[in-house]
Formats: sequence, structure tokens, C-alpha cells
Amino acid sequence: MKTPAESAAKKCLEDRFPDCRMAFLGGSSARRELNEYSDIDILIIDDTQPFSYHQCLFCYGWPIELFVFHQDVLSFFFEISRQERIPTLLRLCAEGRVLKDDGSAERMKSQAEKRLKNGPSKWTEGERDRQRFAITDLLNDLNSTTSREETVFIAAKLFDLVPEFVLSAHGQWLGHGKWMFRTLHDFDPSFSEQWLEAYQHLIKTGNSERFAALADRQLARHGGRLFAGYKEIY
Repeated sequence: MKTPAESAAKKCLEDRFPDCRMAFLGGSSARRELNEYSDIDILIIDDTQPFSYHQCLFCYGWPIELFVFHQDVLSFFFEISRQERIPTLLRLCAEGRVLKDDGSAERMKSQAEKRLKNGPSKWTEGERDRQRFAITDLLNDLNSTTSREETVFIAAKLFDLVPEFVLSAHGQWLGHGKWMFRTLHDFDPSFSEQWLEAYQHLIKTGNSERFAALADRQLARHGGRLFAGYKEIY
């Protein structure tokens, strides 16, 4: 019988990080959404480790992801999360269940919760124009190609890029894979559903008109397609 996730996480701490200051059980374990394919995410604050790192391993019957940091650098990595707009570490801390506490876990959770609430770094004009140009370039390719195979690959790139554009334009956190969908759906369920339906229609039929029109509608709210006059300094 498989060891319960929290028990496996505590065993991992006992065996591998006996001197850690704090540890948080995050991800699907914290949300109580585990299934047979889930892994265990553990944020560990351990000043005895030689450096901070991310490690994946399989033990105690589970795939486990370890996010190990010195306490004095965790705030720095929280800030990196804000700049990159990917709140993985912030969620692990803010939403995680405390497994070990030196007395400062609640303060750390409160700090992460505040940063999550305050949102990611603001979208700059340069970032906006880079994304407008990238989407424009792909839409032009999509409009001009006569290859169904090329259409699928171009659309796959746009499928992630346009939601990233929408979320960034409105000061929302981003995500990868399932988290991109979850974040977009939470922010704008109507567009999320339309976007997914248009993409599925494109894959099924090869017709990209609905898909391109939705992308253009989002671009139009922020200046439209951008080609002439675009300049990027390296």
C-alpha cells in the first residue's frame, strides 16, 4: 500500500533534511487533489545545505520535487518569481501545509501571501511591443501558409503566446501547462473557452479563421498587429 503523501514528505525530511528550519508541503498534496499521477512538492528552508537547488527524485513510493533554499535568499527568489510572473515558489509557501517550523513559518507564509496578492511586476511598453510583434509574425505566417502541418505548429505556438499576452496585459500571474489554463480561466472564463474551442476547431479542420480572429481581437485592445516601425535593440 502506498505511503500517504504527508507521511512520505515527513519521512523525506527526517532522512534527508534533519536540520531544516522550515518545510511546506505544497501542490496537489496541499490542495488535497492527489491522484495516481501526482508528485509531492516540498519547499524546504535549510541553511545547512551548501547551496539552494531544485531536485527531483523517486522515494517512499512517490515522485518528489524538492525546492531547497537558504532562508536569507528566499526573498530574493520570491522577487525573481514576481519579475518572471511565475508564482510557483510563492504558491508553495503561501498555500502549503507546514511540515516543520522553527517559529517563523507563519511569517514566511504571510510574506508569500502578500506578494501573491500584490501580483507580478508591471508589463513594460517594451515587453508589450515584443509580444505584439511575436504574435503578429506568427499570425502573418498562419495567414500565408497553405500547409496544414505548418498551420498546426504555428497555432501551437500562438496557443500559449496569446494567453500570456492577455494575462500580462492585465497584470495577472502566468503559468505553464495546466497553470496557464487555470490562470486564464480564472481571469476570463469566456475568452478561455472561446480560445480553446477555436484551437480545437483549427486542429480538427485545419481552418484557422476563428483562431486568428480571436488573437487579433486581443491585439486590437493594445494597439493591434505590430510590424512596421518595430525595433528591438540588442
